[in-house]
Amino acid sequence: MNRWKNVVFTVTFAANCLLCFLLFFESRLVIPTWLQVVGRMHPLVLHFPLVLLILFILLTLLRRPDTGLLLLAALTAVLTAIMGLFLSKEPGYDPETIFWHKWGGVLLAFGSFAWYGWYEPLQKIKFASAGACVVCLVLLFFTGHEGAGITHGANFLLAPVRPEAAKKRVALEDAVVFTDMVQPILQNKCMGCHNSNKAKGELIMETSQLLLKGGKTGPVWDSTRPDLGLLLQRIHLSPEEEKHMPPRGKPQLTETEVSILYQWLKHDPTLSIRVADLGPTDTLRQLAATLFKGPAEEDIYDFDAADEKTVQQLNTSYRIVSPLALHSPALSVDFYSPQFFKSSQLKELEPLNRQIVALNLDKMPLTDADIPTIARFSNLRVLNLSFTGVTGAGIAGLKTLEKLKSLSLSGTAIKAEDLATLSSLKSLRRLYVWNTAIAPGTIRNTNGSLRIEGGSRTDTMLLKLNPPILQNEESILREPIDLRLKHYVPGVTIRYTVDGSEPDSSHSLLYTAGQVRLTERTDFSARAFKKGWLPSDVIHTYFYSEKFRPDSVRMLQPIDSNYMKYGGRTLIDLTKGDLNFNSGKWLGFRKNKMECLLLFDKPIVASDVTLSAQVNVGASIMPPVSIEVWGGAGPGALRPLARLVPDTARAPGSAYLTPYDLSFHPVKVSCIKVVVTPVAKLPEWHGEKGKKGWVFVDEIFVN
Repeated sequence: MNRWKNVVFTVTFAANCLLCFLLFFESRLVIPTWLQVVGRMHPLVLHFPLVLLILFILLTLLRRPDTGLLLLAALTAVLTAIMGLFLSKEPGYDPETIFWHKWGGVLLAFGSFAWYGWYEPLQKIKFASAGACVVCLVLLFFTGHEGAGITHGANFLLAPVRPEAAKKRVALEDAVVFTDMVQPILQNKCMGCHNSNKAKGELIMETSQLLLKGGKTGPVWDSTRPDLGLLLQRIHLSPEEEKHMPPRGKPQLTETEVSILYQWLKHDPTLSIRVADLGPTDTLRQLAATLFKGPAEEDIYDFDAADEKTVQQLNTSYRIVSPLALHSPALSVDFYSPQFFKSSQLKELEPLNRQIVALNLDKMPLTDADIPTIARFSNLRVLNLSFTGVTGAGIAGLKTLEKLKSLSLSGTAIKAEDLATLSSLKSLRRLYVWNTAIAPGTIRNTNGSLRIEGGSRTDTMLLKLNPPILQNEESILREPIDLRLKHYVPGVTIRYTVDGSEPDSSHSLLYTAGQVRLTERTDFSARAFKKGWLPSDVIHTYFYSEKFRPDSVRMLQPIDSNYMKYGGRTLIDLTKGDLNFNSGKWLGFRKNKMECLLLFDKPIVASDVTLSAQVNVGASIMPPVSIEVWGGAGPGALRPLARLVPDTARAPGSAYLTPYDLSFHPVKVSCIKVVVTPVAKLPEWHGEKGKKGWVFVDEIFVN
């Protein structure tokens, strides 16, 4: 036994020396492929020192210690620390976020070995052994907690008992597709590997901006591809495949979750579309109805589903009959095109009078004579009669709808006294009476659980104009162009400015079609005005001009690999990018400055250089620290021409396209050098504080 202990002790001592050596030269470590395999065994072997140390502590407290267990714990702890160090050198692990976990593991390795070495002397000191047990347990808990945070996200251990763990209830009409349907899936099934602590593949999903940014292999989705891009590719791989997501051993996506992601991506995904904006037959809306509750909250339907052929026959171009939710027997009916509506179309629905729970007749030419037909739909929960011909005499016929929860009478001829006939509807929770003769404060609500929305008239309200429409598609002036604006509201006046300032109704330039010609770089803003209306929002467009186009571009610093699709030619291809920085129209720089030479075959006389750039604070794309322009007869004969320190006063979180203009005295040059310096450290308030910022440029113009 002693012989084996000596062997294990020697190996453990050597392993601790190796760990010291690796830590000392950590910044220079390059891990070969075969050692990456060893590093990836870290999650497997880390359980051995945990179990052995806890077992030894329990035996120590029971006064039956076995130092052999402590020696084995010390050996497995140091091996685990070495493997973890190898694993941390793979891409995706931020040194700052793994700092405490790494040093906690190192202290456990050194501490457990030291504890074994000085075990006998410590036994002679009162409470020393118990103190060592307590310190070891605390260190085990702390290191394990930090490791769980790296793998599963921050506060993984305590998340279930924290107040914010309670899931927020969202009504169907308030739900946003990305925020309330897609993001929870990503948080539960993807963010364990794609967070700021453990960015596998350089992909972080913690914010929408970082998700849009994508990872080292490019964007997460591409709605132009048949398979909709990388996200669905990885999800649909066989679970046996290495690149299947989520990885084996992690909670897998359910069929409903896969359907939600697929339908969202198929919609040409946006981050702001609301469930209420989707059509009643839209699969994504039906999926949402299974997740969120509407006015018919927590209803239990005790009737069978309708015959599918009957439902199909009743669907027309002007009437949509669809399930209220996926696989639900309840039906929703929406009518369209008032000019084609007939009362007989309501009577045609009587075969479905038990299944119809939501009926939308907004703006249909209904009369009181149609109310008895509606009253036959005994399971109605939601009824919309807004802007119809229904009167107070007619709505009395609705009192038989005992399950009705939401009723809209906005824009009808009802009066306050007419509402008394609805007092028998004990299930009614929401009543809408906007744009009626009912004045605010005149409604007597005897049902404590009923919420009445009403009293306003839009004919006394000022409406806001839509912004004017800019018809010019080009934003780069290669020759003079006529400015083309239009507005669909008759009698609108459009005023504009060319210096970036906000147009007003009296002093700004008046737009007249065919009389505004753009000949040079212009910071253009326009706004619509009309008496009796609120002014529109401002539209803003920057028109770039280019007099001298470089014959070639030479990059002096490497472009970050994810953003170098077409190389330096991207800067002079006259193709403007939008806010999608993954489009291939942008060059991205983070590790290095953007340094490039613009070369001209023949000398030019230049006086201005403009950079077209993007700022997206949430995605760490910041205004640069500085921009410098140099010029001369050749790369070896350059002198400084201009320097700009961009304004960083805009609010954090904003995303926008912006020009940076550098003017200087006219100078004859054959070569222009542009140097753009990214932010070295993101500020304290940023989610990636301390990391480097990005710079994105799509075009450089010389005039």
